[in-house]
Amino acid sequence: MQKNDEYFMREAIKEAQKALETGDFPIGSVLVYDDEIVARAHNTSYSDKNRLAHAEIKVLNQSQDLLEKHKGEIVLYTTYEPCPMCFGSAVLMKLKRVVSGIDIDQSGCFGLLNHLPPFWNKDKFKFEVTKGVLADECKEVFLKGHMASDYVVESK
Repeated sequence: MQKNDEYFMREAIKEAQKALETGDFPIGSVLVYDDEIVARAHNTSYSDKNRLAHAEIKVLNQSQDLLEKHKGEIVLYTTYEPCPMCFGSAVLMKLKRVVSGIDIDQSGCFGLLNHLPPFWNKDKFKFEVTKGVLADECKEVFLKGHMASDYVVESK
């Protein structure tokens, strides 16, 4: 089976479904190196009573040594465009690419890539962005969450 963005996003969606089951925001992430998933996690901010327990932060924490060894080679897949905290972590960890599914309320921070301070605007901190991968599936899982009613759904 050939692995592509859709394959890895489906794995992130599986993680988002786990978050949904625990009453957390249904967001999931996987980290991929050399075409293999090296970490997977879902949001547990409410169930862990830890506002920092975002899926993206958790996969990056799980793989710190690998990220340090393979700077610029690892791809993060996340069902929701990263928030400011997760975006900043992606910059710090020197990822190759970040792939997202949705950004319903326009809270995602990919737009910050073009507005980083000079120090952070160096090539070593830049990563590629791919948006909208399996957006309908990501949106479906996210909107099942009881907290999703607080969001204004973008129209397209």
